[in-house]
Amino acid sequence: MNSTISAVSNQRHPARGIPRHVLIRAILTIAVSALLTGGLFSLFYIAVFNAPEPHDLPMAVTGIDAAKIQAAAGDGYDIVSARDQQAGLDWLARHDVYGMIAIDAARRQVELSYTSVDGSAVLAYMQPIAQKIAEKADMSLLVTNATPQVAANASPGRSVFFAVFGTALTGFVLSQALLSVGKQLRLPLRIRLGIMAGVSIVAGLIVSIMLDPWYQIAPGAFWQTWPMVSLLCLSAVTTGTALLDLVGPFGQVITAVLFVTLGNATATGILPMPFLTPPCQAISRLLPTGNVVRAVMGESYFQGNGQLLGYLVPAIWSAASVAALIVVDAVRDRHSRPIDTAE
Repeated sequence: MNSTISAVSNQRHPARGIPRHVLIRAILTIAVSALLTGGLFSLFYIAVFNAPEPHDLPMAVTGIDAAKIQAAAGDGYDIVSARDQQAGLDWLARHDVYGMIAIDAARRQVELSYTSVDGSAVLAYMQPIAQKIAEKADMSLLVTNATPQVAANASPGRSVFFAVFGTALTGFVLSQALLSVGKQLRLPLRIRLGIMAGVSIVAGLIVSIMLDPWYQIAPGAFWQTWPMVSLLCLSAVTTGTALLDLVGPFGQVITAVLFVTLGNATATGILPMPFLTPPCQAISRLLPTGNVVRAVMGESYFQGNGQLLGYLVPAIWSAASVAALIVVDAVRDRHSRPIDTAE
């Protein structure tokens, strides 16, 4: 009877029998991980989106001295001279610049060309500069949308951002699920890698169908988007799994910060790259998320600008993480083998 009561009591109190220092360390790891992840998420998103200002926003001008416009515009802009209006429009079509100001003395007109793909925020920063030029020259101002097929109230970059956000989140969640399932079922590495690759391909397919042809957010880019988005998911799950294998539970925090917090806050789908601070721009160039967002947008609207990095950056992250997993698995396998002793 006493043994039965003891057994039931132990079932109700699973923490009994665990050393106190182990229990305290586990509780602190969970608490710090949750607080650090949530705190950093709030910090980076507030820092990026609270009061964004342009940093060297590239604009082209023709028919006027770029140095004078640069002095008037200030450090937030990077004013470059175009050979003629068409050359500036070509830069705009490739997204090398975000606006083009052309002075037509014959027609007494200043024309500001922009793309509605970037959203109204970019235009709001460029239009006052063009307006000042027109007022000083006593000319009229004409504002022209270089991508009239994209409605002024549309925001394809925002939609691509959320699609990519969901893909990175899929990889993050899968890495956590594989940790517990892999341990319970003792799945070998090749099976885990197969699951990662399979889920990533399917996730990329689903998101690419949503972007095009379902909602036509990224028109004509389905076949380029699918492998890029799949590579993004693969980079998230392999990095998360590798970090969990290398540093334990704290690897979850590092993965969340890299892909869910930093990666998405600097993804540039909602805000263009020049609206990020220089440190955030550097982070955005290094992480897969922003490169995939810019590549999808470039493939759809800007003559494929950024496509190479959309493939290369997540592929590098995936390859490095898979290599780390192989090394860790080999080391564990070697240490788990029984040692033969000579009789």
